[in-house]
Amino acid sequence: MKKFASALPALAVFVFAATVSAGVVVDEQQTINQPGGNNVVRTRTVMIEGDKQKSIIGNGERSVITDLGKGTMTMVDGTHKTYVEFPFPPNGRGASAMPGAMSPTISFKKTGGHAKLIGYSCDEYSGIGTVSGNSVSMSGCFSDSAPGAVDYSNFQREMADKVKGTPMANMGQIPPGVPLRLTITTTMGGGPAIGMSPEQANKPNQMLTHPQIVTSTTVSRISMKSLSPDSFQVPSGYQKQQLPPMFGGAGAGAQSAPPASHKVPE
Repeated sequence: MKKFASALPALAVFVFAATVSAGVVVDEQQTINQPGGNNVVRTRTVMIEGDKQKSIIGNGERSVITDLGKGTMTMVDGTHKTYVEFPFPPNGRGASAMPGAMSPTISFKKTGGHAKLIGYSCDEYSGIGTVSGNSVSMSGCFSDSAPGAVDYSNFQREMADKVKGTPMANMGQIPPGVPLRLTITTTMGGGPAIGMSPEQANKPNQMLTHPQIVTSTTVSRISMKSLSPDSFQVPSGYQKQQLPPMFGGAGAGAQSAPPASHKVPE
């Protein structure tokens, strides 16, 4: 019995280490309805382990790796086998161009609704605010009981600490848990609607319409698994591109940062 008791601390350490080393993998289906019927349907996989996150679009055509420990966000172009590495959080003008940059803060609140999606209970939230001058409304169902919910929330919390005092600070306002369903409606503010001439826009009683982008994301599967360090690294053989000028780079041959996705941080 004494020998068994002496082994308990070592067993506890082993179990704890195995627990904290596991990562969470969230598979999602996403539909983006854009003005003019240029709609996009795609899959995305989000992997989180500790202070690292990787978001993979489709079969790897594009991915974003966020390493909070290193203080970097890396955009990887799987089609052209290139990548651009940005400081995270960015400084100066670059902050507003980063994916997920939102200003001012979007406010979320519980609606009182509940649901059960892919077998897990979730609480309904709604949120409103602005992103880069555009009106944004959100509705989603967040689960704090789904596998990896704690890991997911811990990463969001640590990222929120990193971006305090920057235009990305509203990342910390995301509700706790994994968003099993999230719908984001972005209404482009200001100016006439697409296709409207200046003469039409200037008519006194002309009702102006504003184009909308509706992004709907649903989780199809959540799993816990051990993720190798390679999961959060740029594949070997990929060519590093220079930073765009707004991030302090020379800009020669650099790829522009993609527009803000308005999604709960990738």
